[in-house]
Amino acid sequence: METTIIRKSNAKQIEARIRKGILLTSGREVVKTIGVHESQVTRWQAENGLVVKMAKLLDAISYDSPSQDVVITNISGEEIRKLIDMLEHLRLLKKRSFKVKKR
Repeated sequence: METTIIRKSNAKQIEARIRKGILLTSGREVVKTIGVHESQVTRWQAENGLVVKMAKLLDAISYDSPSQDVVITNISGEEIRKLIDMLEHLRLLKKRSFKVKKR
């Protein structure tokens, strides 16, 4: 039996966040912080520039994705169940508040 894992690409969203960050920070501030010429930042934002490539790289290594691994040690089974119930409660509250905001 063959198993295939399909992963949704977030490269465009990461690219948009990078571009928005440059705009909000201002190109001059970015240039000053990084220590390059202003034209360099403009070149980075070209159609196949560094921003696009770095967004693909960050997506490929799942840099933007939070880790889902949890390691619990030295806690009894009952305490673990309580923690999971609390976390589920928080997750459900988030989903409900998102639905309310969406309307």
